[in-house]
Amino acid sequence: MKLLCKLSGIVGLSALLLGGAYARDETHPRFDRYVSPVYPSALRGGRLFASVRVHYDIHNDGSVSGIRVVEQTDQKTANVVVSAVKRWRFKPWDATDEMPAVIGESVQYLFDQERLEKRLRMVISWERRGES
Repeated sequence: MKLLCKLSGIVGLSALLLGGAYARDETHPRFDRYVSPVYPSALRGGRLFASVRVHYDIHNDGSVSGIRVVEQTDQKTANVVVSAVKRWRFKPWDATDEMPAVIGESVQYLFDQERLEKRLRMVISWERRGES
């Protein structure tokens, strides 16, 4: 079963707060510290789109490991996403059938610039991967 949660926000105008993003879902770890990727500077001045998908593992002590880029439009954008994910921490949990000791996940960031509204936006989607 896949867990898919989509969130969107305007980056650069306000902080993206995800501490309670999964508060209603008791089968997903909750963020203890979420660090948002820096909006790619290349998108501010010309290019209108970038995408990065990263796989990573969440451990029941709240740590994140095994971070790997599996899809990217460019290396600079991939670097800012990996840098942010490395700094994530989750609230520890007791391992159960629903919440195993290690949970494999993917996150995809889509960065784009709305032409008409001249604003920056970032769309984030999470998906639980199969057993790690």
